[in-house]
Amino acid sequence: MIARDDIIIRKAILHILDTNRGECILSDTLLNPGPDLHEFIRNHIFKILSSDDTKNCEFNPETSPVYSLLNSWDEADEASFISTSQEIAKRLYNTMGEGLDIPAADLLFVTFQAEGIIYLALLKMNYKESYTHEIITSKCRKSSDTDVPEEDLPIINNGIIKSHSLLPSASSRIPEAVIINLSDLHIKLLEKRYEINGEKTAYLSENFLICHTSIPPKKKLNILTKVINNISNKYDGADLKVKMDTKSALQKEYLDHKSFDIEEIGNRLFGKSPKKKSEFDEKMEQYDLQYDNFTVANESTVKKLEKQVMVTDSGIEISIPMETYNKLANFEVKTDVTGKSTIIIRNIDNLILK
Repeated sequence: MIARDDIIIRKAILHILDTNRGECILSDTLLNPGPDLHEFIRNHIFKILSSDDTKNCEFNPETSPVYSLLNSWDEADEASFISTSQEIAKRLYNTMGEGLDIPAADLLFVTFQAEGIIYLALLKMNYKESYTHEIITSKCRKSSDTDVPEEDLPIINNGIIKSHSLLPSASSRIPEAVIINLSDLHIKLLEKRYEINGEKTAYLSENFLICHTSIPPKKKLNILTKVINNISNKYDGADLKVKMDTKSALQKEYLDHKSFDIEEIGNRLFGKSPKKKSEFDEKMEQYDLQYDNFTVANESTVKKLEKQVMVTDSGIEISIPMETYNKLANFEVKTDVTGKSTIIIRNIDNLILK
């Protein structure tokens, strides 16, 4: 994965796509960012590259105007850079206008270099509403000091107003962005769905870029864990230990390989049960993931695998660290013939109420 310090900003230009006011204001000159703005842009790019919500996409070359524009521009030439950025900004503005709920934004059109490759980043900086101060000066007040002229004593009225066009902070992650590898035009995409003509639409991929998208790693993991949990709940009934062992095996698979090989996981978790394995394969095939092997960029994405969380029928919630569960000497689950479970936790030195 690209490190933050490897990102070198090459060129940047800002276009205003204020669909709230019906204003598309295109800049004719490049930004001349200082160190602070460089760091601001670099931080946002890194957050996109390191997010497991980011999709991998490929242009449809025959129907994508953006693909055609990028195929013919010269990134090194300033005039070509500016004119191409303007054409892409106009196309995005028109696409945004198709949906009433699509947020107005400023578009940061940036090229950067990392590990010898040049990339294009389209950072859609959606406007935020917040309050800021406003300074209003009015007519001069009269002075009792004859040596002070009236024009030196204006009336100052400091007030508070709501601004509708504030940009995202440096610490936040913008929800909509495109990063394109200019050597092969492969796309990394963060997008949200908005209503267009009565239907929720992924407008960035479907209407603007016109590209084929894949499922992002975070969603793949959510699908995988949901399918595993559903199968375990369906076939293992009240046998809590079998269900917990299944989740423990999934975490071990990740720790051993640092990736999720769907076929290998199916064999390891359900290989001894033809019914479970068949249902697992069928569900994975529905998402076109049956032969997928994916990794995650951010360790926080797999945090959910570090705990066993159980909720009883009476609403009691128990959270057991996987490390504790795997130490069978300290933890035991017993299920009797009636299907009732008993959980035993041993060797507790201290108990804190939260």
